[in-house]
Amino acid sequence: MLIYFAVILFCLFLSIFKLPKSIENFALLIIAIFLCCGYMTGSDWYNYEQYYTNPDYSKQLAKLEFGYVWVQTFFSKIGVDFWLFHIAAKLLVFYALVSFIRSFNVNIFLFLAFFIPEVGFYLFIDCPFRNLIALGFSFIAFKNLFENKTTNFFIFALIAMCFHLSAIIILIFYLLYKKNIKTHIVLLLAIVCYIVAYNTDFLISKVYIPLTKISPLIGERLKNYFLDPRYISEKINIGAFVRLFVLFILLLYKEIIISGDNKRQYVFNLSILFLLLYPFSITMKIFHRLSIFLAPFYILCISYMLKSFTIKVNKYILYTFFVLLYFKQTYSLVTDDYRYVPYTNYVCYCVKNDFPSIEYRHQYNPKHSPYKKHISNQKK
Repeated sequence: MLIYFAVILFCLFLSIFKLPKSIENFALLIIAIFLCCGYMTGSDWYNYEQYYTNPDYSKQLAKLEFGYVWVQTFFSKIGVDFWLFHIAAKLLVFYALVSFIRSFNVNIFLFLAFFIPEVGFYLFIDCPFRNLIALGFSFIAFKNLFENKTTNFFIFALIAMCFHLSAIIILIFYLLYKKNIKTHIVLLLAIVCYIVAYNTDFLISKVYIPLTKISPLIGERLKNYFLDPRYISEKINIGAFVRLFVLFILLLYKEIIISGDNKRQYVFNLSILFLLLYPFSITMKIFHRLSIFLAPFYILCISYMLKSFTIKVNKYILYTFFVLLYFKQTYSLVTDDYRYVPYTNYVCYCVKNDFPSIEYRHQYNPKHSPYKKHISNQKK
């Protein structure tokens, strides 16, 4: 478990210094190897390895998310090992993330120190693989959007949707990212969102049922997320109210966050959307898949805020708050079930030339983790 905290501390330590590019890149490579080369950790890889070695298993995906099926089929047929394919794809997404964040004037290691526990461990270690690849294409889409290359934005947004349907939300962001939403409107929306989010019957009747009428295929794809009790919760989550507090903080310091260039306004808007969507992601897992596309902007907004403080005491207080928040969030995540502990890395097994069978790997964490709470291995 300590290795997950070590990664955060490593990022926080490096964020203190102005590093030469070569050292910065080497440090990023170390982080990438840790995040992208997890072996028996996570839950989704088992399904994806079966998809890869037995393409017939993924026929259902081909109806909507055909992009992934085409790519996996191509690499499988030319004889590329699944784990090389899997790790290479994750490394490319990590590279896309770093390249995208470097286009903003923020400290890359401070960003990673908060992003990794916010969604990074989930994305790269547990690894909802198609969702992760779609996120990678979203970075390219947003980069083009912020450079006013609208056609390219839509092209890459549509490519992302071919890997995971949740990327459709990127198209909705296009309508909102430039808006100057008034503070009182945001507060009103926050109240409405927190009331509606915990009324799952309302969400089923007003969101899911209309979707099934528009497209039975989409309705079937989302059925488990809206109707399976394993993916639904009406419990009040303390994390939602922590994010509500952060929403107030961001609104309070809006002017210092957005001052500078237009991209800061775009980042602020998308971070507010993330916080408004957050309570829905607690009650229904499908909304968590949507909020993933906004999480980088939320962390960018925090980074901008901390960077822009002229009163040092405010910066130190909020910096400490976020560090403690993400330590607590990391502890909760890695001790909730068996997905994260023990941590194993594919590179170590390559060095030993030891490649256990798929069933051995599938059962390794459930058998050896001290956190053995059962989780569903539902195809995602």
